[in-house]
Amino acid sequence: MKKSFLITISFLLLLASSCTKEGPIIMTPLEKLQGEWYYNKAFFVYNNGLFRDNVLDEFIDSRVSIDGNAIRMTNLRTGQVLEGTFDMYKDDVGGYWDENGNYIADIERFMSIYVYDTVTNQRYIYDWQINFLTRSKFNVGEFYADGNYSFKFKKLE
Repeated sequence: MKKSFLITISFLLLLASSCTKEGPIIMTPLEKLQGEWYYNKAFFVYNNGLFRDNVLDEFIDSRVSIDGNAIRMTNLRTGQVLEGTFDMYKDDVGGYWDENGNYIADIERFMSIYVYDTVTNQRYIYDWQINFLTRSKFNVGEFYADGNYSFKFKKLE
């Protein structure tokens, strides 16, 4: 039993150290966000939920760069640059108690983005709900009175 355990641990260590990706194996959400992202998909979904518009053409030449908690949103077509900072937070949006009396949290992550246009100095605030985040993919939702945007990003490598 002890020998089997040691072989399993050795195998896992070998597997973890043989990865070709740079960086740590376990990363925080903030660490995963670091880098430059491009819009891979973009949709506007109306409140009735029956229709959605593909709006990727509006974002296809845009990039989002994140360094620490600084953010830069650049439209390569128009030259518009939005710079600022963001805060990440998580919220328990309605967990439940399981049959053993343990509380199971339903955690959602959010980003509040505070940027300004570097030419006009106009300020913008965006609130994104993070739906999916890995080292190379990032999906968010942005909600409005008449519907919501759904953005899927991929990291430039």
